[in-house]
Amino acid sequence: MILQATVADRVLQLNISVDDGKPRVEIEGHQPQLDLVKLSPYSYSLLIDGQSHHLSIRPSRDGYMVDLRRRTYHICLQDELDLTIEKMGLKDAGRDRSGHVTAPIPGLITAISVRKGDKVVAGDQLLVLEAMKMENEIAAPMSGTIGALHIATGDTVEKGARLVDIHVQ
Repeated sequence: MILQATVADRVLQLNISVDDGKPRVEIEGHQPQLDLVKLSPYSYSLLIDGQSHHLSIRPSRDGYMVDLRRRTYHICLQDELDLTIEKMGLKDAGRDRSGHVTAPIPGLITAISVRKGDKVVAGDQLLVLEAMKMENEIAAPMSGTIGALHIATGDTVEKGARLVDIHVQ
C-alpha cells in the first residue's frame, strides 16, 4: 500500500507491506527495521533500527497526533484514493456534518463501544478498528444520538465504509 504522510510541512512517501506477518515500511527509499509493541491504548514501545523509543498515538479529526521524543507531531496520511479526490478538488467533501462515520482505513472491527440510541459527545470512542496490528480508536466527530450501527465486532471493512450514523442534536 502506498501512502503519503504529511508531517508539519514535510511530505513523505511510504510503501507499507506485510512480510511473514510483520509490517514492513519503506520511507523515501529507506527501509528501517521496526518493531512496535502496544503498551496501553495510546502508548507504544517502538524500536527503529535497534533504538528504543516511547511513542503515543492519538487519532485526530484529520490524522494522528504522535508524541515522540518530547515533541508532538500532527501526521496526516493519504492513500492513492485520497490524493485522487484531492486533485479533483473534492478534498473536504468527506468532512461534512451528515453524521455518517466512515472507516478512515481498511481494517477489522475489534470492539464497539456504543449501541443504537446511546448519546455521545464529540470525541467519545465509538469503536476500535485494527489495521496492521495497530488499534485505531474511532471517535465521534460530533455530539448526538447513535442512530444506526452498520458493523459488528469481527467485521472487516474497507476504507470509506459506513460504520455508524449519529443523529446530530
